[in-house]
Amino acid sequence: MGISQVMIPAQDFHPKHIFECGQCFRWNPVGTNSYIGVANGKVLKVSLIDKNIVFEGTNQEEFETIWETYFDLNTDYNRIKACLSDGGVMDRAIKCGGGIRILKQDLWETILSFIISSNNNIPRIKKIIEILCETFGERIHAFGKSWFAFPGPERLKGICLGDLSILSAGYRDRYLMDAVQKVNSGTVNLRALETMDYCCAKRELMKINGIGPKVADCIALFGLGKREAFPVDVWIRRVLDMLYHKECSAKQAAEFADNMFCGYAGVAQQYLFYYMKENYGKIKEVC
Repeated sequence: MGISQVMIPAQDFHPKHIFECGQCFRWNPVGTNSYIGVANGKVLKVSLIDKNIVFEGTNQEEFETIWETYFDLNTDYNRIKACLSDGGVMDRAIKCGGGIRILKQDLWETILSFIISSNNNIPRIKKIIEILCETFGERIHAFGKSWFAFPGPERLKGICLGDLSILSAGYRDRYLMDAVQKVNSGTVNLRALETMDYCCAKRELMKINGIGPKVADCIALFGLGKREAFPVDVWIRRVLDMLYHKECSAKQAAEFADNMFCGYAGVAQQYLFYYMKENYGKIKEVC
């Protein structure tokens, strides 16, 4: 019996752009323009074939229930691009990464993943997350092998720092523990976060040790769908410096983005991040 699949037109959707723009850590390439990953307790393969996106490992009902929301398929990205178009920097960024869509990821997974991401590199972030899932997550069988779901807060309840040593996450263990304790105790309420506006949600997230403004913005954007969030990391600082000729604090950067990107600062951030990451050598040489 073959693996069930769903196919849609590849409009404003490119797997490499989506999975290589810094917003997620559990998707890996398995060929040209093809990725496989674990999300929402499911395993999915996503491929660009001709002018279509093929989703393997799902059926139409599950696709409409889970993956349409996850991949933000009901948002008109062509309209967003038109709003962001400036005849200059942003147009070049959109041309480079025009297949990006902002994933609506599980909030809890996003919280822990971006705590782990702090002052870290992508390969190590991914390795730590996979060990976390293999150690504490539920086993899933798909595509002829075993995978592991991301462990929810209830599965991590009662763990101690010693239990997390297997992750080799260093000082981040303490922050992961704090997140587990505060979410399980209700000090930070995940359901309440879903209903808060951007500023309130950001303040609430920062109650967790290890979550500062940048990590909170990442969680707000990728876990709560707050498109006004504008995470400022080393790549975005390079964008502001080299492409917009601005040296500014994180607060000033947020104000700049709010004024510049007409309510879509988070989407703009992803286009700019991907553009700078893919073209840094060329841009640096020109500058």
